[in-house]
Amino acid sequence: MKKRVFVADIRVMKKTVALFCLWTSCAAAQDAQLVGRWRSVETSKGGIGAMYDFMANGTVQFSPGAIVPEPYRVEGERLTIGAPQEMQYTIAFTGEDRLRMSVNGQGEEYTRLGTRPNPQSLLVGEWTGTRDMSGVKTLVHWIFRADSTTLLMIRFTTQSGTYSAQNGHLKASFGGRGDLEGTLELTGGVLSITRSPGRVTKLMRY
Repeated sequence: MKKRVFVADIRVMKKTVALFCLWTSCAAAQDAQLVGRWRSVETSKGGIGAMYDFMANGTVQFSPGAIVPEPYRVEGERLTIGAPQEMQYTIAFTGEDRLRMSVNGQGEEYTRLGTRPNPQSLLVGEWTGTRDMSGVKTLVHWIFRADSTTLLMIRFTTQSGTYSAQNGHLKASFGGRGDLEGTLELTGGVLSITRSPGRVTKLMRY
């Protein structure tokens, strides 16, 4: 009798372990799907949205700020951004990884983020720097793509927090301010987070 009970216990333990492994693998897949950099699909009329950086270790950063996608073109040292309203910059490079953008006599210095992705263009890639906004140095992030589109992101502030994403549900906590919780759905590269009461936050990778 004891032997039969022992065998039955082993079977139950194996089944429990298998179910646990299945659950953890699903949770890990959900986390892997979420890990990365995301920004708002929809912004206010002034171009204000949010940026989220989800790390594999369960930490997350949240930054409200400006998110402005626009076309650009380069003619020699002149960089033109926007249409139909245009802003013209004078650009200069120091090596491959330092960029200066000047407009109306005011210049900003940027450093390349990562490696140079396009041997045909010094400008294409990601650049970060700071801008003085009302006496506060604010992080500015430019992404220039080879298809002649650019994305400007200005992070007004950055909050650090933690998150979990399991069984299609996200819970991100930033100490009670800017918390994000809801069900997850990824369709066509757009991550939809359905929140209470019926609000939907839509994000896409950048």
